[in-house]
Amino acid sequence: MTKRVKIKLLKERLALQPCPIGLEGKCCKNCLMGPCRVCSYKVSGVCGADMDLVVARNILRFVAGGASAHVGHAFRMLNFLNSKYSDNYIKQKAPPYLYKLWNKLGIVPKIHFEHFKDISEALHASTMGVDADYVDILKLAMKLGIIDGYYGMYLATELEDKKFGKPRIIRGKLNLGVIKKDKVNIAVHGHYPVIAETLVAECKKKENSDINLIGVCCTGASILAKHGIPLAANFLLQEDVISTGAIEAMVVDMQCIMPSLADLCECYHTKLITTNELCRISNSTYLPVDRKNAYQIAKKIIKIARENLKKRKSVNLSSEVREVVSGFSEHNFPYDWVIRMMRKKEVKGIIAVIGCVNPRVELDSWIDVYKKLSKDYIILTTGCIAFEFGKRGLLDGKRFFHLGSCVNNSRTAEIFKIISEKVGKQINAMEFIVSCPAPITEKAVAIGFFFAAYGVDVHFGYPFMLASDTKISHFLIHLLRDDFKSRIYLETNPSKIFKILES
Repeated sequence: MTKRVKIKLLKERLALQPCPIGLEGKCCKNCLMGPCRVCSYKVSGVCGADMDLVVARNILRFVAGGASAHVGHAFRMLNFLNSKYSDNYIKQKAPPYLYKLWNKLGIVPKIHFEHFKDISEALHASTMGVDADYVDILKLAMKLGIIDGYYGMYLATELEDKKFGKPRIIRGKLNLGVIKKDKVNIAVHGHYPVIAETLVAECKKKENSDINLIGVCCTGASILAKHGIPLAANFLLQEDVISTGAIEAMVVDMQCIMPSLADLCECYHTKLITTNELCRISNSTYLPVDRKNAYQIAKKIIKIARENLKKRKSVNLSSEVREVVSGFSEHNFPYDWVIRMMRKKEVKGIIAVIGCVNPRVELDSWIDVYKKLSKDYIILTTGCIAFEFGKRGLLDGKRFFHLGSCVNNSRTAEIFKIISEKVGKQINAMEFIVSCPAPITEKAVAIGFFFAAYGVDVHFGYPFMLASDTKISHFLIHLLRDDFKSRIYLETNPSKIFKILES
C-alpha cells in the first residue's frame, strides 16, 4: 500500500457514521442471542430485557471500562514504586458526610486492594440473566464511579506527585509549532508518564541538548505541568504530529493511542515505540519499561531517534506556538481570591470543563460558550479539551486554570472539597458543575459518575447512551437528587448550557 493510499484511507475514517441505535445505548450485544435492537418500550430483547435495562447495562459497562483504565494506571504506579496505600484510603480522602452517605447506600468499596473485583462483579451483574433491575445497575455504576475517583484518579495522581514532584505554576508552550526542524524530535504520548518522566531527566543532560522532547495527550499535559515540556497535541492531533515529517520517534505508553499511528509512521520516517505490556501495536518497536530498566530504555530511545534523523525528508511545520499558564493543583490554587470573588458576587461558581475532544463534536461553539461563561464563572480544565483552550489563548491562570491530565481530575475534586470546607458548605450546595462537551472514552463516563456521586452536576455533550425517551434519562437527571443532590444530563447544543446553569 502506497503512502498516498494510506493517507487517503486515514482521511476517510470520519466518513463512517455512528449507528443511531447504538448511539443511544439501545443495542444489546451481551450474549449470542443478539445483538438485539430495543428501540422502544414495545420491544424487548430475546431474553426479555426492556429498553431501560439494556441502556443501564451499557452504561455500567462503560463505567466499568473507564474505571479499569484509571485503576490500572494507579495499579501500575503502585508496582513501579513498590508502594502500598492505606486500608481506609477512601475514608481518609472523602468528605465525611459523603462517606457516610455512600456507606448507607452500600456503595463504598470494601475489599482492600481488590477493587478490580468490584469491576469484575459489575461486568458479571450486567451479563444476560443476572441483574435485571435498572436502578440497581445504575447504583453499581455510582459505586464504580467512586472506585474510579479514589482508587484510580486520586491514587494515580498522588503516586505521580510523590515520585515525580508536584506541578508548579509555569509558563509553557503549546501547539504543533513546538516541533523543531533543527532538533531531533521525540514525542511522548499516552497517560502513564513513567518513560516520559525518565526522558525528561535524560534530556536535561548536556550531551542531549540536540533532543527536543514534546508531549502529546495526557502524558504531555502531565510533563507540561511538572517540567514545562512543550505540549504539541491532544488526542485529535496525534496523527498531525507525525504528519509534520519531523518526528524521529513517537513513544507511547497506554490509553488514547490510535492504532492508525503504525500505518502513518510507515508513511514517514518516524519510529513508533511501545513501552507498556498492555499496549502492543503491530509494526512497532516494543521496549517494555519497568522500575529497573527505565533509564536504559530512555537512553535507547534517544539513540534510536538520533539514528533515525538521517531518514528525515521533507518537513511541514506551519502552526503557531501558543504560550499558556499551566501547573495548577490543589496545592497552589488561589482559594482565597476565588472565595472572595464568590462572596462579592463577582463569580457565580466554578465550571470544570474536562475530558476528551471528539471528532464528531464541533468544538468551536463549545469553546466560545465557555469563554462567555468565564465572565461569571471560574473555569477549571483538564485533559484534551484543555489543549483547545490553550490553542485559543485562554489558558491564562486568571479565569482559566489548567489542572493537568485526565487522572488529575482528582485535583478538580479536591479543589471543590477545599473551597466548600472553607465556606462552610457541602459540595452539593456549591455552584459547581462538571462539563464534558466531547467525550470519547469510557474513562470520561466513569469520571462523570464519580463527580455525580461527589454531589456535583455533570453534563455530557455527545448523545451516547443517554436517550431522552428512557426512564434512565429521568433517573440521572432527577432521581439522583434524592440521595446525591446531583444530576447527570445530556445537552448537545452549546447555546442551551446557559439555561441549564440557571435551572
